[in-house]
Amino acid sequence: MPGVYGASSNSYAQQSSADYLHEGEKPASHPPVRSSFATSHMVARSPRRTWWWIGGITAAICVILAAVLGGVLGSRAANDNDDANSGNVRAADSNSGGSSASGSASRAASSSSSGTATSSSAAASSTAAGPLVQIVDLPAWNWGTNKSVGVCLGNWLQLEKWMAPDWFNETVNAVQPGSGATALDEWSMSEILGQDRLRTALSQHWETWVTEDDFDTMHEYGINHVRVPVPFWAFISTTGDEPYLNDQAAYQAQIERVLGYAYNRGMYALLDFHGLPGSQNGEQSSGHLTENPSWFGGSADTETPNQLRSDEMVKAATEWLAQTPYRSVVSGIEVINEPRPYTDDQIQQLENYYERSYATIQSSAWPVATFLHNGYTNLTYWQSFAAAHATQPPSMVMVDHPYPGNFPPQTDADNILQQVCSAADRYLGYPIPICINEWSIYTGVKTQDFEKEFYEQQLVTWAWSAGSMYWSWRLETSAQDLMNGLDYSQYSFVTLLQNSSSVIPKPSDYGSAQTTSLEGTQSFLQSVASDLDSSCGTAPSNVAPYNSGDVPAWTAEVSARSSAQGQTLTATSTTATTTATARLMHKKRAVPMRA
Repeated sequence: MPGVYGASSNSYAQQSSADYLHEGEKPASHPPVRSSFATSHMVARSPRRTWWWIGGITAAICVILAAVLGGVLGSRAANDNDDANSGNVRAADSNSGGSSASGSASRAASSSSSGTATSSSAAASSTAAGPLVQIVDLPAWNWGTNKSVGVCLGNWLQLEKWMAPDWFNETVNAVQPGSGATALDEWSMSEILGQDRLRTALSQHWETWVTEDDFDTMHEYGINHVRVPVPFWAFISTTGDEPYLNDQAAYQAQIERVLGYAYNRGMYALLDFHGLPGSQNGEQSSGHLTENPSWFGGSADTETPNQLRSDEMVKAATEWLAQTPYRSVVSGIEVINEPRPYTDDQIQQLENYYERSYATIQSSAWPVATFLHNGYTNLTYWQSFAAAHATQPPSMVMVDHPYPGNFPPQTDADNILQQVCSAADRYLGYPIPICINEWSIYTGVKTQDFEKEFYEQQLVTWAWSAGSMYWSWRLETSAQDLMNGLDYSQYSFVTLLQNSSSVIPKPSDYGSAQTTSLEGTQSFLQSVASDLDSSCGTAPSNVAPYNSGDVPAWTAEVSARSSAQGQTLTATSTTATTTATARLMHKKRAVPMRA
């Protein structure tokens, strides 16, 4: 989600085609305040994290972690090692598109109690990097039948200043006093801090922005998917004057950390390339707020240097995915977030990039679904392209970011609810699944009754097709914005829970244990739908023709999964300082088949 925090005007010529309907820029948001990395302490994000610092004082592990990652604070290493030693790996559910978490749905948030070991997936042994656990692939997620109930991990590996402006300003001001107001993106922060200070600041941020406790809460509230925005420099090196942290191993270790948390709970993840070389939209969310984005350029039948680098990025990501023990957690790769083409040539370049990316992913050793953003065109523009890539199960998914009632925030509650239904009508008859992988309840209406109704209606309606992912899991409200009467905290899932947990339903409200199985998700969504006062109705029969259409089989995925049967992967425990390493251990262990 590209929040605007001192947004620039774009120097591209505006297009005239009716196909190019650019939505308004997405605003800013911010909750609990953190200190900068240069201060002597950190203010806890929530009461749940207080015990970190108590335990951290006496834990010798923290010393080791600091040496390895250059001052990482707030590590969960002790807790994760306990979990790994207890073999906290959930059994795969052979009857669904997810894995069962029964018997180990949650662990106490304020203790390091471990989950339940499953049959024959306990810790294997230990190495210097930590305990080893055996990983059996989760069943393949089927975007044609399964429904995502998800959240985005915005401002984690890809910084967006508007989502934590106070921390951002304090961090850069600690190095260059007064620079916080003018450093508006990760590019300028990186320039000011330099590689060493940047590593320290980011390491602290990574470890505290998303923790294993967060995954416990997600699981409790029915989340079965996390969308992980990642920058291009997480998979390929920076070049020229690009100031970002040039350490792919550090980023990939963090990705594996959360994939490990997801795996242990039967959850899945979507890798989302949020920032591409040269910036695909000139917005803060790409890493570089600029009036001169350079991802697009030239003619329709040529590729810019930054598009060719993006090809390398996709290839590197697929190679990494094929070797990580948590490969089965990743249900798809979104090859570009919110690109902004302004001419016919540019939109053709985007289509060419999608074609190349799809081919790279499908020819890789571990194919997953390719996710496409519509480039702010009408969905009908992409209909024939989508139809040409329709398979069974789906190997391509279209995404949309509708944000009803926003840009600017609106106050007519009835009209806002109707906008949900109007948006859903656009998804009828589409040849491939559509995933609403950014949405929120941010509007001009701030009552909890409306928040609950609005959240539930969107959750249910977006599940007509492939489901949804909320933007975003966490956001820190700016003290200055609050003083100015600007409160964007409705973007923050965590803040909604803190303000009133009754706004967001959870499976246990309806006597259900989880949403990590197809049946569990359907039961949860049906229960939520039954309580709606305002509804768009039941899902029309033509919302998902990809379920019954006469389309080719997705042979690439079937072949990869078939070859993987009987394999068990070995991973080190999912802490911030250990990178999971795959070792194929050819044991006869059946991989559950797709639902």
